[in-house]
Amino acid sequence: MAVLRLTNVTNNETVHQRCLLVTGTCDDANTSKEDFVAVTIRDAFSKPSDPQNWPVAAGSNAFRCLLMLQPGPNAADFLLFHQGRVCATASLTLNYRPLLQLPPLNLAIMVAKDSPLVIDCPPAKRGAFTSAHSTLDAAISKLRMTAYMWQALLAEEFYSMDLGRRTFRLEEQWETDTTTLSHLQCDSGETTAGSVAKVHVVRSDRTVAELRDPGVAQQNHHGHNRSSLYQYFEQALRSHGTPFTSCTHPVVAGLVLDSHFSVSQSLILAHAAMGQSNPTGLSLGIFGSHLTCSWPRFLEEIPACLTDMNPTGDAFANDHGQCPTMQAACCYGQGSFLTQVAHAFGASQDTDFATASKAKIWRHRFIETSVGSSSRDLAGLSLRDALRLRMMDHFRVPFDERTTKSERRVLLLSAMVRFKDSKGQTAKELNYSNLDAGADTTGVSRPPTVFHIDQEELEKTYDRRKKWGLEVLGMNGNVQTISNIWPLLADQPFVKVPGTSLVFSKRSVKSREVDLEGDRLCRWATLLKRRYGDGNTTRLAYANRIDLRIGAIMDGAVVYFSDGTKCNCGQANQTSYGGHQAEDRALSEDESLDIRKVSVGSCRSGWGGALDGCRMTLASGAAWGAVNAGPTQVQHLEAHPDERIIGFYGQSQVGSGFTVEFGIITAPKSVVDGEDGLPRQIYDMPELQNLNDEGSDNEDDEDEEDEDDDEDHDDDEEDDDMDD
Repeated sequence: MAVLRLTNVTNNETVHQRCLLVTGTCDDANTSKEDFVAVTIRDAFSKPSDPQNWPVAAGSNAFRCLLMLQPGPNAADFLLFHQGRVCATASLTLNYRPLLQLPPLNLAIMVAKDSPLVIDCPPAKRGAFTSAHSTLDAAISKLRMTAYMWQALLAEEFYSMDLGRRTFRLEEQWETDTTTLSHLQCDSGETTAGSVAKVHVVRSDRTVAELRDPGVAQQNHHGHNRSSLYQYFEQALRSHGTPFTSCTHPVVAGLVLDSHFSVSQSLILAHAAMGQSNPTGLSLGIFGSHLTCSWPRFLEEIPACLTDMNPTGDAFANDHGQCPTMQAACCYGQGSFLTQVAHAFGASQDTDFATASKAKIWRHRFIETSVGSSSRDLAGLSLRDALRLRMMDHFRVPFDERTTKSERRVLLLSAMVRFKDSKGQTAKELNYSNLDAGADTTGVSRPPTVFHIDQEELEKTYDRRKKWGLEVLGMNGNVQTISNIWPLLADQPFVKVPGTSLVFSKRSVKSREVDLEGDRLCRWATLLKRRYGDGNTTRLAYANRIDLRIGAIMDGAVVYFSDGTKCNCGQANQTSYGGHQAEDRALSEDESLDIRKVSVGSCRSGWGGALDGCRMTLASGAAWGAVNAGPTQVQHLEAHPDERIIGFYGQSQVGSGFTVEFGIITAPKSVVDGEDGLPRQIYDMPELQNLNDEGSDNEDDEDEEDEDDDEDHDDDEEDDDMDD
C-alpha cells in the first residue's frame, strides 16, 4: 500500500509565514504523470479551504505543494489520487504565528498619470478574447501571488542551509482574498474576504509617453539615462506617503504597470530591473510588467503557469531569448524580479535567481516535474547572502539574539572556513553544518562560534613551503580573506618546526599602534641564515651585514647575506629607507649568530606610533644603531644563556614602512652549535621568511590580506543589473 511521507516539515511545527512550501514522496507507489496530491486545510475555526491539486513526478514519486495558512493551528490533509482513486493519505498540523512586530516587504505598482491600466497580453494568454490576464486587478493578483511564492521559496532556502525557516512577511490588510479561485466562484452573499498581502497602486506624475521613452529604457544601450525609471518609482512612492516614508526604512517590491514591448524597436519600454538597498531610507527593487501576464493569479494557476508550453509569439517580450514559451516567461519574470527584491534587502549583486540555468529550473522550486533536483541545486541565495539577510529584522525568528548595527559589523562567528591554493582554487571547505564544534547546529540562534583546526593536522594536510589562502565567512555574512595561513602562526610566542620536537621562542617589543592599525600592517620575518640564492639547497648564506635605518623613529632594517641577496625587516618591496641616524655593521659568519641583545625604544612619541629606534649588541660588546626614547622607554630583548638569536620578526606600516613591532627568534644553543645545526626545513617555512624580498624566487607580493565586507554594502551601480 502506498504511503505519503512529508519530507521537509514536522507535525505541530510552528512557522511564521502564510505561504509554506511542503515537499513529500509517495513511497511504494507506482505513480503516473496523471497522478496528483490534493491538499485541504482547516483553520482554527474548522473552516476548510478549497482542495488544491499538485502534480506528482512520475518516476521519483515526489511532489511539492504550496499551503496558504491562517493564523493559529492549521490541519492539512493530503490525498494521493492514482487513476482517479485515493490510494494514500497523510495529515499534518501546522501552527502559523505571524510576526507582526517585524517590518514587512511592501508591494507597489506604479502607474502613469494617464495610464490605460492594462498590461501586455499576447494571444497565447487569450489576450485577444479576454482581459482576465491584462487588467490592473489581474496585475495586483499576480504580484500578490508571486510575492507569496517568493516568501515560501526564501524560507525553504534558509531551511536548506540549516538557518531555520525564516523569510520576510508581507504587509497584509482585510480585503478580497484573491489567492484562491474561490473568490471568482463564490455564491451571492458569501464572503471571500481575508487578511491578504496589500498591493499599493501609486500614481506617478509622469505620462505613459515619458515612462516609455526609449531614452530611459534600461535595455537601450544608447539611452541617455537608463536609471530614470528607478528614480521615477522612488518619487512616486515618496509622493504616495505612508508606508513609504524614509523614516520607516521600507523595503519595496515595485512593478511598473505601463511596460510595453515595442515590436518595431525590438525594445522593452518602461522597464528596468534594478534593486538597491538603503538601510537608512527607502530600499527598492523594480521590474516591468511585460512578463506579468504569464504569472499565476491564484494557487490553482501555479501548476498550469509553470508548465504552459504555448509559444509566446512575435509580439511578446522574449527577454534575451529567455522567454520562448509562457512557462519560460513566468519562470524568468518571477525569478528576475526576486533578484531585484533580494538586492533591495541587501543581498550582493552576485545574487541572481534568473540566470539561464536557474530560470529553467524555477518551476522545480514549486512543482515536481523531474527526477533528481535537490534543494541545493535549486538555490538562488549563496550562503554568504543568506547570512547577510539573516541579520536583517525582516528575517528574524523568535529567540534570535538581538544585535546592534555596530555589533553586526564585528560579529566573528564562523560559518565557513575555506582553504585555497596559490591559484585561488578551493582545496578544502569546512562549514558549520559538518563540523563537530561542540555546539547545537539544529537550532538557528546558536551555531558553532569556533572552529578547532589542529595545527598538526594543517601541517600534515598542507605543504608549508607553499602559500595556502584562508577564507572565513562569518555568521553575519562578512568575509575575511588571508592570502597565506602560515604567517598566522607568527602570532604565537613560539614556532614549531614540522616533523621535529624543536620549538623556537619569540619575543618582541610592540607599539600600541599594532592594535590600532589592523590590515594596514604587514608582517615580516627573516632568519640570519638562508638558502643560497643560486638555488643550491646544500649551502647556506649567512647575514654578513645588518643596516639599522633609524631617524626620529625606526624606519626599518635591512639584512644583507653572503650570497649577495638581502631581506627587508619591513615591507618586502620597500626599495629604500630613510634615517639620519642609520648605522650598519659588517658581520663575520660567527658573529651573525652571536647577537646577544636587541634594544628597542617603545615610547609612542614617534610619527604614526612607530617604534623609537633599535640598537643591536654582539657578544663582544660591539653595538650599532640608535634609540631615541629615554631609558625608561627602552626594552631589551636578549637570548637566554642556553639560546642564540637566529632571526628577527615584526610588523611595519603599509605605505610608510615604519616599524611598529620588532622581535627576536631564538633557538636552543645546543641545536645551533650542534654537528648538524638547525634543521634545513626551517629555511622553507613561510612564517620565517619575508616572502618576496629581493633575491627570493617567490613572485607573490602579499603576506596577508584582509577583506571585511561591511553589512551596509553599496548596490547603487547604475548598470549592475543593466540587462536584467
